[in-house]
Amino acid sequence: MQFNPLKFQMPLATGGIALMAFNYLEFAVPNVHGMVTLHDMLLAKFTTAQLCLNWILVALMLIFSLLTIAPIPLYLWQWCKWRGNKEGYGKFMAEAPTVVVAGCVPYASLAMTGLVVLAPVAFFIPALSSNIQAMMLPGLLFFALLWLGLFSHEFKILKKWLTQPTDMTKLHFVWLLDAFSFGLVSLIGTGVAAMSENGDIAAIAAFGAFFTVIFGSLLLVAKLAYLVFLQMRAEVLPGKNFLPAYFLIVPISCLYGFSMHRLAFYVQAHFHIDMAGLLFATFVIPYVIAIFWSAFCLYLLWDYIRNDFLKSDFAAPQWSMV
Repeated sequence: MQFNPLKFQMPLATGGIALMAFNYLEFAVPNVHGMVTLHDMLLAKFTTAQLCLNWILVALMLIFSLLTIAPIPLYLWQWCKWRGNKEGYGKFMAEAPTVVVAGCVPYASLAMTGLVVLAPVAFFIPALSSNIQAMMLPGLLFFALLWLGLFSHEFKILKKWLTQPTDMTKLHFVWLLDAFSFGLVSLIGTGVAAMSENGDIAAIAAFGAFFTVIFGSLLLVAKLAYLVFLQMRAEVLPGKNFLPAYFLIVPISCLYGFSMHRLAFYVQAHFHIDMAGLLFATFVIPYVIAIFWSAFCLYLLWDYIRNDFLKSDFAAPQWSMV
């Protein structure tokens, strides 16, 4: 069976679920040593309801962290083998824009795996959670590799669009996968910038992440505007297999908002500039957008969700709903 980079969407989605559980526990469990850990959970005093909920989230975090990390070695091996096959890879790069953009997904998935290691996995491993600063330099190098790989693939896509005829009328929201990938990769960089106590490491990560956020944001605005224009001219919605991709705007808005939030935190911490207003805006506005877009998608796609979602065969864009 021929490899498809969309395979990486599975660990991408499971990593998101693990991080959601971790983020809830980060606010729900008292901790005084930075990120919440299993030790904090054991020391905390909860009501019966809190105890049940929090430990269910711990179990979910463990399960989905394992589901995120376990397939990565196999997928990496398959991906490298596929990239080394000039004929197969060349055929893939000659496909339509909505197909070629899937080549960005492995970079997003690897970024998600890195975030899972630095948060949910560190929750369970004291040696990791107590030595987060030692992970900052490897984290910066990991960010640099993803940064170079993702930009390299994106420039290949741009060159293809500029030098070869493309039927732009058949585009749909799957086309936003590269903007999504830039958002996730930037989150690795902003994480290092916000957490590192080494000024040089933080500055390099912040510069790379800032460039990534700006490029990804411009890409998102341009593509989204064109997709809305195309949809307003179209008489019908895209095919059923592509409809769930509308939900991609939800994680994209949160990723870029959180990245900008971390960059503002970096500026405030290292340059002592009051960024309270920007910190608030970059935290609240993206989630407001996410809520309203989710409601809009549910209204727009209600017939599909009610009549077709459970009955239809699996399609990769369905991961967008997760």
